[in-house]
Amino acid sequence: MKTCRKICAALLATSFMGFGWGDCNISEAAKNYHDVAVQADYETDAVVAGNDAADDPAIWVHPRNPSKSTIIATNKQGGLLVYDLKGKELYNVKVGKPNNVDVRYSFPLGKEKIDIAAATDKAKKNGLLIYKINSETGELTNIAARDIFAKMKVVYGFSLYHSLKTGKYYALISGYEGEFEQYELFDNGEGKIDAKLVRSLEIGSISEGLVADDEYGCFYISEENVGIWKYGAEPDAGAKRVQVDSVGAGHLIADVEGLTIYYARNGKGHLIASSQGNNSYNIYDRRGMNSYIGSFSIDDGKVDGTNDTDGIDVISFNLGKEFPNGLFIAQDGENMDGTEKLNQNFKIVRWEKIVQALSGIMLDNTVNPRNLKKQ
Repeated sequence: MKTCRKICAALLATSFMGFGWGDCNISEAAKNYHDVAVQADYETDAVVAGNDAADDPAIWVHPRNPSKSTIIATNKQGGLLVYDLKGKELYNVKVGKPNNVDVRYSFPLGKEKIDIAAATDKAKKNGLLIYKINSETGELTNIAARDIFAKMKVVYGFSLYHSLKTGKYYALISGYEGEFEQYELFDNGEGKIDAKLVRSLEIGSISEGLVADDEYGCFYISEENVGIWKYGAEPDAGAKRVQVDSVGAGHLIADVEGLTIYYARNGKGHLIASSQGNNSYNIYDRRGMNSYIGSFSIDDGKVDGTNDTDGIDVISFNLGKEFPNGLFIAQDGENMDGTEKLNQNFKIVRWEKIVQALSGIMLDNTVNPRNLKKQ
């Protein structure tokens, strides 16, 4: 089984060889190397491109019927994909080479308030894609005012940020060489969205995972071989940062990849990170110094588990009968059907499974991402 191989390999790589795992009992290995293992409930259709193609997912919450919410994901060999919550592909937008994608709600455009999805595009080395999300079907329509380019050599990671202090919306972009740029998104007066650079930073080295916490006005970025950093997300916040966790001495094994926020009431909740080097997902307190709580892996079950995960996302909100407590979704770097290797895809886990498996994890299905509150 893939899970047995991946955990055994991780144990060997980190000097657990003296523990005598024998043929590698999966539950025992998971218990000793990760805190727990859970199994996925669904998986998305595989991306049409082979090799390293699936990368990053973002969950969009339908404004009137949460069960009709969608998953927007990147095929970095050529498009944006839209799935239903059980992983069936609904739309395939063939555009560029999108790397990371994110969603925000109620962007003011003319007399409308629209939901948007935006992504970095590596096809032109440093592009930014912006789409309107159809409020009924979830279909994507290009709404960028022009071809928008970052200043860095090659765009990489991405997050949107909605300032609850000023009401403004921003695109946060990391580069392949550790660059960071922040762009304010604005109505160009002609029914399109444009962008202007408002801040630049140097992270240090290759950095991809990016997520903004709108309620706390901060963002987190994963420097792949170093750890996770927290910065202020307002454009005047400067370069001051705090390290949340580190590779090696901390709880992370390189590469540090996807990041996501689990929103709960009163500023509670979690920061979650993909620790790619040991095929696990670390969970931290969302508040204060982001104390480490524990980690889990996604094991083989009715669908295969995950390894080498890039992007992740989570939603705490009640999405209807199938996902009353939200869901967690992770890219799978090696999608298997028995012994057959398929194109990559994404695995979907009901959030309550993770809560039941790992102590100290919150379950709060009342926070609608459309109605966040400044903390």
